[in-house]
Amino acid sequence: MARVKAKVGPTQKLIGYGILALLGLTLVWLLIQQTRFNPAVVVAQSAPLLQGWTQGASGQAPSATAALLPEVSGFTPQAPAQSCGPENLSDKINGKAELYLQAGFKEMSCRSFALAAAGGAHVEVFLYDMGSPPNAFAVFSGQRRPGSPSLALTASAYATANALFFAQGRYYVEIVADRASERLQKSLEAYATALLAKIPAEGESKDQAALFPQEGLARDTVRICTADSFSCEGLNNVLTGEYSLKAGKATAFIAARDTPKQAQAEAKRYLDFLAANGYQKVQAPAAAGGISVLVLDNSYEVVFTQDRNFAGAHDASSLEAALALAGQLRTTLKEKP
Repeated sequence: MARVKAKVGPTQKLIGYGILALLGLTLVWLLIQQTRFNPAVVVAQSAPLLQGWTQGASGQAPSATAALLPEVSGFTPQAPAQSCGPENLSDKINGKAELYLQAGFKEMSCRSFALAAAGGAHVEVFLYDMGSPPNAFAVFSGQRRPGSPSLALTASAYATANALFFAQGRYYVEIVADRASERLQKSLEAYATALLAKIPAEGESKDQAALFPQEGLARDTVRICTADSFSCEGLNNVLTGEYSLKAGKATAFIAARDTPKQAQAEAKRYLDFLAANGYQKVQAPAAAGGISVLVLDNSYEVVFTQDRNFAGAHDASSLEAALALAGQLRTTLKEKP
């Protein structure tokens, strides 16, 4: 019996051609994927150069900060370093640039690496030239996570689960990975050590927390506010630290000025600011002569000068806490050179 040849309609032909085309595209896609690197590496290699940024190239001198970024065994560079200045810092750290700019930012360079020892982790290193050691500490302390453990790398260093941060001289450094592990932390510290070996030994990197009385101080709260401290316009470069005392909580502050006269003028201006905002004077004990005490809604302020320092206690929860902290701070400042 002769077979009857089935007729194929136009619709069936189109469906068949479509399936063949889809299979062909799938094959091409698979071949392309086999030639590609790890996605984290591809992103680092193909990321576009941000507008206004400079990128090192063969035969081209790198920027000052880029020249300090070392190549460390185990860290495979994914692209040349990129560098920027004040005019385009916000392109890289959108939303955070103001903190750096207010603190005297000069230049930043960053570079991406793949870290084989941590399963191909993607690591970015950021090196900021802040112009001076106080400026570097200002951004270090302003970015610090509460409760983060300190590191012995420098006088100002701490770690998180996937990163480490430190200040040295006029430089502030962030080394950030895309994952967390104990092995990774050791690798990040190895890179930090290599970078520290290249950073110029200029300027003094003080332990800023050492300037305060130690009893009751939460050392990871020590900060430098570079502008408009305590919402007082023009009250700049004020070092603060938070305390938990038997009589309550309070914040100590120290503002070093060039001369005792400048410190006295600054203290008067701050007292005038407090009075203009509703604070009322409180009679200070006779034994605590030379200090001014003010209160508003159970928040106490103590202000005094010691040589060229304008200092005191801010937002104390009780008069006893304010006076106790101010007394300790005064004693400590007398003992410091």
